Amino acid sequence: MKINITKETFLEGLSVVQAGVSSRATLPILHNFLMETENGKIKLVRTDMEMASIHYIKAEILEEGSVTIPLKEVSDILKNLPNDKEINLTVGEDNKVHIKSGKSKFWVIGTPKSEYPLIPEIDKSNLINLKIKEIQEMVEKTIFSSSTQETRYVLNGLLWVKTGNKFEVVATDGRRLALAVDTIESDTKDFKIIIPTKILNELLRFFSINKPSEDDTLVLSVASNQVSFNIKETTYISRLIEGNFPNYEQVIPNKKVMGFLSDTKEILASTKRASLCANELGGTVKYSLNNNVLKITSNSQKMDFSDEMKVEYTAEPFEISFNPQYVLDVLKNISTEKVEFSFINAAQPVLIEEINNTKFKYVIMPVRS
Repeated sequence: MKINITKETFLEGLSVVQAGVSSRATLPILHNFLMETENGKIKLVRTDMEMASIHYIKAEILEEGSVTIPLKEVSDILKNLPNDKEINLTVGEDNKVHIKSGKSKFWVIGTPKSEYPLIPEIDKSNLINLKIKEIQEMVEKTIFSSSTQETRYVLNGLLWVKTGNKFEVVATDGRRLALAVDTIESDTKDFKIIIPTKILNELLRFFSINKPSEDDTLVLSVASNQVSFNIKETTYISRLIEGNFPNYEQVIPNKKVMGFLSDTKEILASTKRASLCANELGGTVKYSLNNNVLKITSNSQKMDFSDEMKVEYTAEPFEISFNPQYVLDVLKNISTEKVEFSFINAAQPVLIEEINNTKFKYVIMPVRS
């Protein structure tokens, strides 16, 4: 293989395949990335056996070929080459890679493509076009409720459910739950899959860098044990999480005995202040409601906090306590000016919703105080 390529293009491509893939590789070959010519472009591939990233970049191809080379070493080399010089890359018959830019020359030991793990073929029998902006919002507003504990692996992912034109994204860690619901135009097969947060976080990172427009779409492919996302020149492939996701529909309260409306920014700011006194293990904040007033209190061995604000609440006096971080995570994702809290009693799950927007629902288990 022999190519000419710009430093900027090469580094941009490596940044795509590098991120999201675990650096704690169990096999030496997984520290490498695969580089090969394909249809007049350079195909870059990286995998950790659970997730794979594929990205195509432009280059002047003088000779076709392929090689796998250490990603970190090549990335470090590129960062230290001159910005204004073209890079010449040549692969010898012994898979030794010659990288030249101006008067600077590097030789890197590579390995043949045959030694790199096979990337699974994408199942094209069940493809769905989704608007990136909508998927981005649904994932961003739910993923924080997923679990990070490896002992609850099934909760380390988000449940994606397609039923007809109804599309749902659900996350839970057992103490809180986030649900996003939307409609999509698709006549493809229904599915119910658990996608690892790892690949979804990588998608969010990709979106934040590339700034998709309102009309940009991705192609979702769902198979029995894997999922893939294709966005123009980039594809992410991941194994699905096997197991039974909790019955989220049973968790969401189906009745509202009482509740209150509050200014979103005001209750967010006050709860954040209260959390400063509840930063000890097991610390809580208490919401006390009475006659259109919400009193927020918290305490620790070193500090006490109290605040009051006007809300819309006319039921009997009521008190309930929360893990403050759970409430803050929800409030940070509320887009409306006002937010609604609904209760059954102080021991049952609390429902938090945006005003006049049924697309998102948040459920938090209260803490017994």
